[in-house]
Amino acid sequence: MDTVRVCAPDGAQREVDGVTGARYRSSDGVYDMHPADAAAFRKIGAFTPNLAGASTRGGYRCGRCGFGSWFVTCGRCGGPCSKES
Repeated sequence: MDTVRVCAPDGAQREVDGVTGARYRSSDGVYDMHPADAAAFRKIGAFTPNLAGASTRGGYRCGRCGFGSWFVTCGRCGGPCSKES
């Protein structure tokens, strides 16, 4: 059976019980669900994820630890960050 991908209305939500009795767990708020569970979840605020995926524009990358930042000094380790292309 094919599953349907849906996003929780609150990204901090880690577990959902479906109308079919299945329990879904996620670390990021995105679930692959039975179509009936996905339809019920959408009725209470869930949504279909963006098919294009995430994109980043600009920002800096720490040369020491690799952390992404909007500042020239890393917020994680304090190292210098350089402009991303």
